[in-house]
Amino acid sequence: MHFDPGILRSVAFAVILLIVFGSRLTTGSSRQTADGLVFGIKPVIVWARVIILPVLIFFVIYALKFNRQAAPWWVFLLFFAAIVFIIVQMPGTITLTPTAITQRYWFQPSKTIQYNEVMAIQAAQAGRMTRVLGDNRVRIAHTQNHSAANEFRQELERRTGKRLIA
Repeated sequence: MHFDPGILRSVAFAVILLIVFGSRLTTGSSRQTADGLVFGIKPVIVWARVIILPVLIFFVIYALKFNRQAAPWWVFLLFFAAIVFIIVQMPGTITLTPTAITQRYWFQPSKTIQYNEVMAIQAAQAGRMTRVLGDNRVRIAHTQNHSAANEFRQELERRTGKRLIA
């Protein structure tokens, strides 16, 4: 069975548009845990990566199997590097504990800023991202891929006593 490249291109474009606009239109929600108030990745973003990565792998395997010419070794290397880049760039889960703000990643070291060490709370990218700057040179970023941006800003202002700098 062969797929029509035009249809595949149209479906891929439609999925990308749905993800981009869906991620901006949904807000997600925070949840209270024993550790504190958690701002995770929006479910739309999680599902997009859970679905897109296997589909991308399937298309590459499909293209390699049914292509009449052998692909050079660097194509495999670029493909593997792209997948690793996508996984490593996953935004970290932000937790507002009773004493500090923490951001945990899957494949990167965690970041922590005590509330009394917060120097500034900045709005960036026209309000789509919030940066928390600590006096220990640590930066924690709440991006548009995270849940509940307004609640995050309000709770952070309440806990630190700092105002958002636009």
